[in-house]
Amino acid sequence: MWPFENSLKNQLRSQDLMKKYREWLKRWNFKGNRLNVLLFIGLALAVTMLSAYGIYNWKYSTAGQQASGTIVVNESAKENLVSEPADSFRQLEQETIIPEVPINPEEMVKPVMGHVLTNVGIAYSDVFQDYRYNTGIALEANPGSEVKAALAGTVALISTCERDMLQVSIDHGNDWQSSYSGLEQVVVKAGQKVTENEIIGSLGEYSQVNGVKPNHLFFTMVNNGEPIDPNIYWK
Repeated sequence: MWPFENSLKNQLRSQDLMKKYREWLKRWNFKGNRLNVLLFIGLALAVTMLSAYGIYNWKYSTAGQQASGTIVVNESAKENLVSEPADSFRQLEQETIIPEVPINPEEMVKPVMGHVLTNVGIAYSDVFQDYRYNTGIALEANPGSEVKAALAGTVALISTCERDMLQVSIDHGNDWQSSYSGLEQVVVKAGQKVTENEIIGSLGEYSQVNGVKPNHLFFTMVNNGEPIDPNIYWK
């Protein structure tokens, strides 16, 4: 018997096990590498396809914009484009102030062509038999007489006065205002612009009022809150 028989057997047996292990390890590594290669190839294909699709999309949208002559603008940009001109217009509108046309009292005309019965200031009243302060003047005129604006301006108010007659107030600008009391009919309305010597209504039955007996138009002219005697301006 060969003395090294058992030892040789063990070596051969060990070599078989090592050979099997190495073969298994090679097969396992090959499978893993193949899986990794497949994953890498799949990922590369996906990236390539996505890139190609993105480039195609970009070229198509750019060509469409150039062909139609339009430019894509986001919502915030569109709001800015719309709001900026409007804001500029509002700012310009606020900065544009139309100055008032200076009033010239020398151009004042008589509302009715009649005799002056009373002046501004203290005067004796035949009705009340005493002295009273008049804030305006009484112009004698018959009922139905045309009443005209003394100066150009804007009708500020239409109200009632004594004897259920009407009163027209006109704003002439630059703190000048006039009023016409004793009208039966009015042909203007509040907010309407009138010119000098324009008819604003007709006189009614207006006597025995304002301390005056005859039928008359009671006319007042005020500047800066102070009564003005219009007689000094009439030609």
